[in-house]
Amino acid sequence: MSSILIKKVDVYSPEPKGVMDILIINEQIVALDSKINLPRWLSETKVIKGDNLKAVPGFIDAHVHITGGGGESGFSSQVPPVQLSTLIKSGITTVGGLLGTDTVTRNVASVLAKANSLYEEGISSFIVSGGYPIESPTITGNIRSDVTFIEKVRGGKIALSDHRASPVSPEQLLSLGIDIRVGGMLRGFAGMLIMHIGSGAECLDIVFQVLDKSPCLGRHFIATHINRNYKLLNDSIKLTKKGGYMDISSGLNTSTIGSEAIKPSTAIFYALENGAVKENILMSSDGNGSAAKYGNDGSVNGLVASDPMSIYYEFIDCIKEGLTLTEALSPVTRNVAKAFSFFPKKGTISVNSDADILLLDKKLDIKTVISRGAVMMDNGVFIKKGSFEN
Repeated sequence: MSSILIKKVDVYSPEPKGVMDILIINEQIVALDSKINLPRWLSETKVIKGDNLKAVPGFIDAHVHITGGGGESGFSSQVPPVQLSTLIKSGITTVGGLLGTDTVTRNVASVLAKANSLYEEGISSFIVSGGYPIESPTITGNIRSDVTFIEKVRGGKIALSDHRASPVSPEQLLSLGIDIRVGGMLRGFAGMLIMHIGSGAECLDIVFQVLDKSPCLGRHFIATHINRNYKLLNDSIKLTKKGGYMDISSGLNTSTIGSEAIKPSTAIFYALENGAVKENILMSSDGNGSAAKYGNDGSVNGLVASDPMSIYYEFIDCIKEGLTLTEALSPVTRNVAKAFSFFPKKGTISVNSDADILLLDKKLDIKTVISRGAVMMDNGVFIKKGSFEN
């Protein structure tokens, strides 16, 4: 049995709870009170002084290419798999893995294997099945079965309005959404469809056509990369009012994909100011995916790997934009946990929740990372790295 007592720390859950003690036993938060006296049988408890620190939920990044993305400029442009230490220093304690452009040299099984590896190394993980094509790459041969039978699969993926993906009809999108919805129903959670949205002029037109026929699917739809331009951002605000989710990519900005892109923190502030359902605003990093600039002829004019650390940088910039700490935390903690049916196990600091906690100093620098009740980084020093990291 392992235990940690964090004393007199300013708790945000993500709402402010005041200065409290937090007691962790094994992987769970078991007590949260103004003062906790340790029982004698917890004699080996690690005590962390929380003076001048804030405790916030660990970040949930639901869109990371954990096996690596990219490949749009040849094999040498394939992005390497993500490393545990990269996620830890970014404050990410729960990661969602998925495929990107390349569903030929990479596959869903390898994403699942990497998710299992990251879990064994100490963080929580899940994946979505599928990829860009409408003929979804899967493990079992059917995306409904993947969601139903494979524990870590929480939904699927499709690409829309993108020159790298074949056109999708409303009927095909409706069918895919229903498969994911029913697969989740059979498991007892809301199966989610992550919709990669490209730079095509149609934006979310097809999504709205589907929701006109089947409004219940709104709860299951996440439109991601929606800070490409303001037309797409405004469509995504409309999507939240139909029950869907807008997912702002922290790794996309003017320097990575072009001048029309909207800075992620600015996009969150804009969404809140323009009537988006605040609980349906998410942010993910697109970590280890490729952010590419394309010419008018479709050629790649520049390609970089999205950095998982961008989710932390944009969280900080949200506060600089004028958001409260609670408002800045929600799109990377509680909102994501609720979207993927992990709440209240994830996304909050509460009794019986998983002990996924970041300790931030006065400057909001990440000092300590606790994942599933284990200290992964302590006062800026890594305690745990991946199996083959130096």
